[in-house]
Amino acid sequence: MKTYIAHKNQIKGFNNVSETVNMVEKIAASSVHFLKQEVFNLNVYAAEVEKILTRLSLFYQKKDNPLLQKKYTKRKTLVILTGDKGLVGGLWHGIVNAFLKNTKQYQAIIVIGAKGENYLKEENMPIIKSFTHIFDISQKKEIRYITNYIFDEFKKGVFSRVDILYPQFISLAKQTPNLTLFLPFEFTPLEITNYDDKNAIDNKRHEQRKFLTEFKLTKRKKSSEGLPIFEPSKQKVFDKLLQKYIGVFFHKIIMETKLSELSARAVAMEHAAVKTRELIKKLTLDYTKERRRIITQRQIESFTAHKII
Repeated sequence: MKTYIAHKNQIKGFNNVSETVNMVEKIAASSVHFLKQEVFNLNVYAAEVEKILTRLSLFYQKKDNPLLQKKYTKRKTLVILTGDKGLVGGLWHGIVNAFLKNTKQYQAIIVIGAKGENYLKEENMPIIKSFTHIFDISQKKEIRYITNYIFDEFKKGVFSRVDILYPQFISLAKQTPNLTLFLPFEFTPLEITNYDDKNAIDNKRHEQRKFLTEFKLTKRKKSSEGLPIFEPSKQKVFDKLLQKYIGVFFHKIIMETKLSELSARAVAMEHAAVKTRELIKKLTLDYTKERRRIITQRQIESFTAHKII
């Protein structure tokens, strides 16, 4: 049977654990709110870039952009997005398990996050490139470095196709593995996230017609060198904006991965905090009972010794 001193030391230890768990939960929860705003800002920015691309696509319909072209080398590549920190083991295990079901489809693996790298090494999976030490609030510079590497390898024909496997954010309590095509990028001027939203499609078509009408009213002839308002040419402007648009798409996926990670950690720490409080409560009750038992025993021993004397 434990002494009440042992119970007291245990309570002190679990109180320290509780403080740590609460701190981790607060940090994760505050980061979740920040990342939600970041993702919203990226969506707004991407929508503005898409509007310009939609206008340009009226005059520039060529599909010779290297990021849109299909490659004929048989090397499909998968980019697996995880994180560098723990306390969300179930999230990373879900991503790895989803990959293990599709291992035969891919000839090359790129992994982002130390946790994913460790899991894949345990499965003896060949990793051609890994990126670790990604901050919770990712920096644009490090994301641009990863994006440029993938773009360059695809343009050179090293990769014939690039898919991304990442934890999709559904809600604070739910994240699910999602496999999506990244390159060759499928860009369509009337691409709508919700295809049931007829008003959104109509608005885009109306915007296209309006711009085309305004352009005709200028009575300027279309030139193969590009519109006068675009320098140096419509093709170069379109290509540059398209690469930026695809980069924003990848940036959003990384942000969503971090959002899923922090959400899962916040929920896990909330459960841990509840369990820790319950354990502290039970230990405190055991400590009180044991202390009373010891005090009562000493009082009886003292009374008995006094009576004998």
